[in-house]
Amino acid sequence: MNVSLFLTLAFAHLVAVISPGPDFFYVVKSSFQRGLANSIVSSIGIGLGVFFQCIFAIIGLDFLYQKIPSLYTVIGTAGATYLIYIGLSGLLAKVSESEKHQDEKIPLEFWKSFSGGLLVNLLNVKAFVFFVSLFSGIIISTSFNFQLIISVYFFLATAAWFCFLSYSLHLGKSNFLNAKTQQLITKISSLFLVVIGVLLGVYVWI
Repeated sequence: MNVSLFLTLAFAHLVAVISPGPDFFYVVKSSFQRGLANSIVSSIGIGLGVFFQCIFAIIGLDFLYQKIPSLYTVIGTAGATYLIYIGLSGLLAKVSESEKHQDEKIPLEFWKSFSGGLLVNLLNVKAFVFFVSLFSGIIISTSFNFQLIISVYFFLATAAWFCFLSYSLHLGKSNFLNAKTQQLITKISSLFLVVIGVLLGVYVWI
């Protein structure tokens, strides 16, 4: 295995994954609104979304975009709409005082959390472009096994980062942030999701 190439791709992914974007703000919103367990499940969903994007890139998503140009617009529009929807849901949601303070009273909604994280990532057209661009330069020069290994690594690294973020937010929520501050951060994160959704829609249609 080409270790230097692996490390280069891993670094590019690290820069991308820690940069604030839809995934980041979704996890912040989920952590404060729905608790640690749900946020960790969402993080795993986001990681799996990254894995699927890698697989799509490997099997020729760029080719599909060229042959079916409307596919890009459809996916981008769906992603923008979904981000605006979950952002508005966060802005309009009313959280009870007990939910603000006690994660153990917030039930684990596995499928809702998992699918939410998965869709946030899969419908992010800029993430599609990133992974297609990342893989386009190595498809010919590397084996399928290497491509699969780096895809699995991206999945694990993404899930691990957002699980770490979820846990850090949980500690801050439990020990440092009062209920009012938590609610403010949730609203700000939801607002960012709406803004990103609008900008994504503009990006797709212009």
